[in-house]
Amino acid sequence: MLYVYLINQLNMSEIKKAWLILTVMLYVVYISIMWKWGHDDMNFWMGWSQYMFHNGFTKIYDMEGCNYLPAYLYFILFHVKIQGTLTNIQDNLYSIKFYTLLFDFLGAYAAVWFVKDEYKKIFYFFFLLFNIAYIYNTALWGQVDAIFSFWGFAAIVAAIERKLIVSVLFLVIALNFKLQALVFIPVVGLLLLPHLLSKEGIKKTVYAVCICAVLQFLILFPFIIKGRLHQVIAVVKDAVDHYPYPAVGSFNFWVWMMPKDTNIGMIIDSQHFFISSYKHVGSFLLMGAAFIAVFPLMKFEYLKYFRKAEIVFPLEKIFLVSSLIPLVFFYFNTQMHERYSHPALISLAAYAFCTKRFFPLILGSVAYFLNMEKIFHYLSWTNYNTLIFEPRFVAVLYLSLILYLYYLLYSKPTDGEAYNFRMI
Repeated sequence: MLYVYLINQLNMSEIKKAWLILTVMLYVVYISIMWKWGHDDMNFWMGWSQYMFHNGFTKIYDMEGCNYLPAYLYFILFHVKIQGTLTNIQDNLYSIKFYTLLFDFLGAYAAVWFVKDEYKKIFYFFFLLFNIAYIYNTALWGQVDAIFSFWGFAAIVAAIERKLIVSVLFLVIALNFKLQALVFIPVVGLLLLPHLLSKEGIKKTVYAVCICAVLQFLILFPFIIKGRLHQVIAVVKDAVDHYPYPAVGSFNFWVWMMPKDTNIGMIIDSQHFFISSYKHVGSFLLMGAAFIAVFPLMKFEYLKYFRKAEIVFPLEKIFLVSSLIPLVFFYFNTQMHERYSHPALISLAAYAFCTKRFFPLILGSVAYFLNMEKIFHYLSWTNYNTLIFEPRFVAVLYLSLILYLYYLLYSKPTDGEAYNFRMI
């Protein structure tokens, strides 16, 4: 086949060529059997596509209900241009998943970035891509969390490798897709903080800020020249309190705090709860849980860069921290959708691949899958009223995962145990 011939022309090892060929083949298989619809979110993509077709790109925010940042709207614009006609847009809307699926593949590649053995790297890469929980969000639900999740984790990888400009650039790209990418800021920020202690680091920081400012200007440029920047700003402001409920399909801490079978809309998160409101209590719990997660990394950087101690921080513990932040964000915050734990999956996978401890990834995948499938019913099973799909049971799975990750984060190596990788 032509693509096999082209790949053979690349200056790559045979095993990497085989990896690339198999990756292309798997991608083709996935898009060939891709389900041609998704969750109700697909109705938004349809409506926005039709509106762009009739009215143009920059007028999209005139449409009520368009609350996504411009970065993903460019994907929809590309899809509209490729399809060409309104009929094609409607008939082939499912193909918009093809673009998001690319980032599932890129995310899997990022997850195996630090695996040294090439055969294991390839095996783990496909292991993650065959995880139904990992591709559920894209292939079945039709959402786009894989995009910002990849860019956010890639920012962490770049920060670990001390590529400050690249890391900041990737983080800004992630934030331009969804503000949920804020969950990557604590880890990226702490990893890049030592750069500010040197003249060269400050110089790179200035470069990074300038490059990101240019990128941000280019993303917003169509709206700026049309005098519609205020609409983008309004979308950012509306991102908070758009769904002002304790939980929006998420099986987290709040399913225990509300009466069983409470419908969304019956309780507003600004209502009184305990000593404050649902929202404020959730924010307090989130800040406390997040601080506990980042404390070991904060302590390490203080001792190493301020006290000049000769210490190291295990790379796999960075992945524990980067798993915990999105998980506690999902678990304790109010207004959470069922999809908001997705950014943790790549970090859980990276931890599993570096340590060969697969239990956290399996537990996280099971909890995420059960939460998504309970809401979506894609598989049309007959047991959605049984224990495994009970919201409080799934919430226990998530809590068990979080507590276990804390245990791993704060535990010391046992006798004879050595970490596979270390950050110096």
